[in-house]
Amino acid sequence: MYEYRYHENKIHGEPDFPFHIYPVEHQAGTPCILPIHWHNEMEIIHLAEGNAVFRIESREYAVRAGDTLIVHPGELHSGDGIPGGDIRYFAIVFHFDWLSSLQPDRIQQRYLNPVAQGTVRLPSMLSAADERHAPLTDLVRQMLICNERRPPAWEMSLKALLLMLIAELYCRGLTLRAGEAPKRGLRYQQQIKRVLAYMEEHADDKPDLDRLAAVLSMSRSHFCTFFKTQTGMRPMEYLNYIRVNKAAQLLRTGACSVLEAALESGFQNASYFAKWFKTFMHTTPSEFRSRYASGL
Repeated sequence: MYEYRYHENKIHGEPDFPFHIYPVEHQAGTPCILPIHWHNEMEIIHLAEGNAVFRIESREYAVRAGDTLIVHPGELHSGDGIPGGDIRYFAIVFHFDWLSSLQPDRIQQRYLNPVAQGTVRLPSMLSAADERHAPLTDLVRQMLICNERRPPAWEMSLKALLLMLIAELYCRGLTLRAGEAPKRGLRYQQQIKRVLAYMEEHADDKPDLDRLAAVLSMSRSHFCTFFKTQTGMRPMEYLNYIRVNKAAQLLRTGACSVLEAALESGFQNASYFAKWFKTFMHTTPSEFRSRYASGL
């Protein structure tokens, strides 16, 4: 099912440990497995099962089980499933600054600061089929195992594995000097970020197409075409996705009823809410609440 995240202002992990791994599963035939969004953290996506197509900014990657993607802070990214089976992936989200030293040292100045400042980029994809990448994807799998088993000092081990991954990327010559994005592509990215941020902020206000189009000074028809091209979703569909995610977070706590979650997230009609919830979560609101209210 969908992650409980979209464009995120939420804190990943804990304030003193800004690292979290989100397991995500989708049934076979699910077209959109990750609606377009961005955040200020770095993200490593490891596909454990199935096949998918992910987009990072204007770049598209055909991803198979075992492959890993690296998404830099601020990059728009999304994913679509490829028919043929269930899809399962892990999203590792963390603040890159968390890896820095308390005092500037050679490691930070030579290797971490260039990535944090955007002058050096890590590769967007590590392929399981490429022998050069095998030790790197193995480090990612070690992170997943460490996070699941949580042996003594597991937090330190996770940080060490991340640093090891970055060191190996440098050692193998896989880091890249940041280049300038095409001006047209950059303008489109800025536009879609602006309207997505507006939709998130005003989701409860029920903005109509005219209001959303006005954010970018476009006509309704031009805006709908632009939005679908950039996100793979219709504007109202994405707006309902935001609302369903909010409702899912409320239901997961077990602190409110299905009706209360629907109203709180901007739905006025229970059947309409149930329809969209089933579309995105592949289960009914009541079943979801029963399954996750315990916090599992």
